[in-house]
Amino acid sequence: MGIIRDHDFLEDLQGWMFCVVGDIHPPDGFFAYPKYALGPGPWRRGERSFTRTLEKYSMSELKNLLENLKRLRPECVRLDYVLGAEMFFLPSIKILKHYSCNEDLKKIIEKDDRDVLEQLLVDLVHEFSDLSGVRLEYFGVTGSILLGIHHERSDIDLVIYGKENYWKVIEALDEITSPRYEHSLKRFSTIYPIKVEDAKKLARRVRHKRTYRGANFSIYGVRKQDEIDEKYGDYIYRMIGLAKAELEVVDSSRSCFTPSIYIVEGYAEIGGVRYPVERLTCYDLTYTALLHEGDKLEVFGKLEEVINARSNNSFHHVLIGSFEAAEREYIKLLI
Repeated sequence: MGIIRDHDFLEDLQGWMFCVVGDIHPPDGFFAYPKYALGPGPWRRGERSFTRTLEKYSMSELKNLLENLKRLRPECVRLDYVLGAEMFFLPSIKILKHYSCNEDLKKIIEKDDRDVLEQLLVDLVHEFSDLSGVRLEYFGVTGSILLGIHHERSDIDLVIYGKENYWKVIEALDEITSPRYEHSLKRFSTIYPIKVEDAKKLARRVRHKRTYRGANFSIYGVRKQDEIDEKYGDYIYRMIGLAKAELEVVDSSRSCFTPSIYIVEGYAEIGGVRYPVERLTCYDLTYTALLHEGDKLEVFGKLEEVINARSNNSFHHVLIGSFEAAEREYIKLLI
């Protein structure tokens, strides 16, 4: 088994397919959520069919899934001291097979008997590579195509390795792809407690979900190995409470990764106490590559103290994509 990276998949001994979240993991396993389980559904491999565990990918859905796993598969939920929260988790001893976004895309490109969707994937990757100047070795595929369980209507889920490579590809997309505005507007206006006008502002910003020759695709960034600048336990996270904050984005360059990280200036307030906030951290990938430097925001989410375990210095961030703020968290563009 090779190095396990963000957006890779892990198959466990019961045939469930877990999507890896991020690149920082405990030594005895991986933060990963079960996306597919054996059951009736259009996703198939040979005689086996799979069902998807989530429909809308909302935090309330994920919270319900976590509670169900605590009853049915308690080994797949970890109360993590470092993150200070319960997390989806797959112990290393439960892993049957590793699916690599990067290595398995190479296999699809090299094989001769590609199906229609695989051929479209290969065409897309070659065209994006030519337009952006990013070499094929920095592309990967995730989701159902990676697992070989896709059907003809499946989305194409791409990953790009490296921050600079990701932004080069994103800048090249307008030439040959179309935005999925209505899809994004529906998500922002139904999943989050914001007005339609606020949802429209956000939907117009979405760049990572588009269409190519009639097929829907998404595109996410994954750090190159030399871009991973921390290890598990370097930072300790402790919840202060749920807070509203007014923030200004000063650096969005790492918003392509999991989590999306925006360096910000501003304050959050709880019970009349103001906390300076240095980061907006989004595990909800709806906000991937969405915000720009200079954006002024109103945010509601989970306020945490982030403690450097080596220096004992700390700062505050607002987390979007927490179970504690499910159905209440949001981001609004003020200008």
